[in-house]
Amino acid sequence: MKKNGTRARRSQCCATMLILALAHVVAHAGDLAPGSELGGAEFGGSSRGSVAQISQTGERNEAAISQQGAFHSGQIVQLGNGNEVSTVQRGDANQFVLSQSGSGNELALTQAGRANQAFIAQGGDGNHAIVEQRGNSNTVNLQQGALSPNLTVQQIGNGIAARVIQY
Repeated sequence: MKKNGTRARRSQCCATMLILALAHVVAHAGDLAPGSELGGAEFGGSSRGSVAQISQTGERNEAAISQQGAFHSGQIVQLGNGNEVSTVQRGDANQFVLSQSGSGNELALTQAGRANQAFIAQGGDGNHAIVEQRGNSNTVNLQQGALSPNLTVQQIGNGIAARVIQY
């Protein structure tokens, strides 16, 4: 029974990440917090041929995407309250798809080099993750659940693959 439950959770997370990766949403950002505060999402950097998308549902969510180089792609989806994401892409052709559901989750992603990929899903409350990719053609697939609040992944080199599932 435990194997089937784990497989179902993996399938659900993979399906969610696939849907996020295939979604065709015009780049937008919003802050749904009450009051006049602005700045829930920001885009920055100087990048040629790159795409950045942020979708937020909830209150007090913050997301930042900085892209320097060419042909990067980044997508952030936040559902819940008080979630934070900060991403930096340097080099060329790096990509990520990040999703957070729940409250109080924090994620920092740095990609430096060429053709690095990060697929990250955080679910639950109070998760903290730091992911660093330096080099070329590195891949990380991270699924972080409610019972594993802290995680750091560093990929320094070329062609490194990591799959981390914490529940």
